[in-house]
This record gives sequence, structure tokens and C-alpha cells, in this order.
Amino acid sequence: MISCEGLGNGGVQAVMMGIVRNLSDEFLFDMLLFTSEKRFYDDEFLSYGGKIHRLPRYEGKNRLRKRVDYYVRGRNVYRNVLKLLKNNSYDIIHCNDEFESAVIAKAAYEAGIENRIVHTHIISEKSNMIAAVINSKRRKQISRYATIRVGCSYESCRSFFSRHDRAFIVNNFYDDRKFYFKERDKEESTIFRILQIGSFSDIKNQMFSLEIINRIRREYPEAVLTFVGYSMDQYENKIYKKIDQYGLKNNVEFYPGDADTLTLLSRTDAFLLPSLYEGFGIVLIEAQAVGVTCYASDMVPGETDCGGVNFLNLQDDAGVWAEKMIYDYKKSGGRHRKYDVSRFSQSNIMNIYKKIYKGEKLEDWNSDISQSN
Repeated sequence: MISCEGLGNGGVQAVMMGIVRNLSDEFLFDMLLFTSEKRFYDDEFLSYGGKIHRLPRYEGKNRLRKRVDYYVRGRNVYRNVLKLLKNNSYDIIHCNDEFESAVIAKAAYEAGIENRIVHTHIISEKSNMIAAVINSKRRKQISRYATIRVGCSYESCRSFFSRHDRAFIVNNFYDDRKFYFKERDKEESTIFRILQIGSFSDIKNQMFSLEIINRIRREYPEAVLTFVGYSMDQYENKIYKKIDQYGLKNNVEFYPGDADTLTLLSRTDAFLLPSLYEGFGIVLIEAQAVGVTCYASDMVPGETDCGGVNFLNLQDDAGVWAEKMIYDYKKSGGRHRKYDVSRFSQSNIMNIYKKIYKGEKLEDWNSDISQSN
């Protein structure tokens, strides 16, 4: 299994670890990581008997060097992965490394691995010309060398694969043993609690969330917006400046990316995800599993709606979002509702991955994938 970086507590890593956790009795997993840093899931992964291989990328703070590294490291990734695969006896390779999966799938082909899976978890939005040219070439390589192409949503398949009609949608899953509905009667309180989970970045759009909470506190002065996530590219500093600018110190709180999200969801009145784009957004499924009403941008795939997601336009003023959330809060009093998220349950999706790994013919399990949408 090829990660997209390290085994931090992120969405892609949660998918990979869910697969390992559930299928380790039938398959022995090794993991290739692109960081030297030990992260959230490392110890758990090793407990299942596999090895961790590392091929670190540039890990400094220089943004220019980081960007250049993305453009030039493909050849080095190809050589090192080919060497790794030739020195080990693998039957399957499962790439979660987005466009770099192209050179990895090529190395796997040359190493004689017959089951070569390329899995996209994103909606591809590379804007600069150099990245666009590189990715165009890699799309063709993926079409040539991947035996199975998988995406977490229709939108991710359409934006990532050159022939998205030949890709298969396997939606992300949630841990139904951990996230489940429990009756909750909101106690009388003026505190309106809102939660957003995701790494601090332009894509996750936390700055817009601050605009929303700034509007909401006009009616609910003690309202609290809780951010859960890891800092990325100093974006968190912009958030702190905006908090100071608006005087939101008492209305915003922070938790690290490895926080107990179940506990936070259990006390939450509304879940917020104003992302500029999302490959899927499994946090919306987890929130709905607990019973929390969600507010997401219309750039988030519609498959995530199990009856509890309100899709709003990012072109609308933050006040429009705030008014909708306030209106619903007044009606519900913060009570949780039961939503049917069963099609995203871990057990259902694991049956699909099991068939993929066993190399069963696509027509044999295409109906199962259709049911997972």
C-alpha cells in the first residue's frame, strides 16, 4: 500500500488504515510512506505484522524547494519503488499517491505485479501550467499501467482519470462501531456549538467559517466554533489574525488533528464544511452517523448527503450561511436526528475491497459498487 505522505490522522490515511484493520487476517500489508516522521497511525499499522518503507520527500520549510521537489522527484520515486518491489514478493499494489501513482504503477508493471490499483481521493484542481503538463502525461501512464482505477466519488474519478468511465466508485467508509446515533436532548443554553474538522488550508476554507461565526454571534454572543486539524503552510496564522481582527477570541477554540472527534460531535449542534473542493468528505458521514446536521459547500460531492447535509453556495455571503444555520438551530434546539448512513458502513465497503484485492473480474462486483453509491 502506497500512502500519499505519512500516516498522520487524515482522511486518506483513515481509509487506508480502515482497510488494513479489517483485512489484515486475509492479507499481509506493507506500507510505503514519503516522510521520515513517525505519525499518528505508525504503531498501529506495525501491530498488524507489516513493514513500513520510507522514501522521504523534501521536508524543509522552503516553499519554492517544496514545489520544485514535486516537479522533479518522479524519476527518483520510480527508481526507488522499482527497486523496493523487485526485492520483495508482492501480489498487489494499492496506490493512494494521486498523480505520482503513475510512476509507481509503471514500476509495479515492470516488477511483474499483476494487480495494480490506482485510487484517487481528491478532485484534481492544479492551476499552474507546469503541473498541468506533468499531470496530463501521468494520466496517460495511469491508463496504461493501472489494472484497476478507483475513486471515492464520481467527481474525483471525472477530474482525475483520463477515462473516468472506466473507473469504479468505491465511496469512503466510516467506522460504524465508533460513530453511531445516540439520543440527545439539548439542554437549555445560549451556547450554539459548531464544529469543523480538516487540516488548516485554503481548500478547507476556515477563513470563511470565521466570517460565519462572526455573523452568528450577533444573535448568539456565546456561540463557539471548534476547529479540529493540523496546521498546513502557515494558514493557521491567518486564522489567528482574523480572530484578533474580529474579536472572536471567546468564540473560537482549537483541537489537534488527533482529538476525540466522537466526543466533539456528540456535543455539537451543527457541522460545517465550506471546502473549495472535496474528493468525498467522510467527516460528513461521521457527523450524520452521530446525528448532527451539516452545512457544506456545493463543491462537496452530493453522495455525502444521507438526509442531513445542507449544500450552500460559496458565492453567497457568509451571512446567508449564518441565517440558514440560525434558522435551523431555532427549530431543532440543537437536537440530533437519525440519518441512514448504512451504505457507507465499514463492513459493506470492506467486501468490495476484498474482491478488488482478490482480482475478481469487474463484472462480478460492479453491482456491489453501484449499491455503495
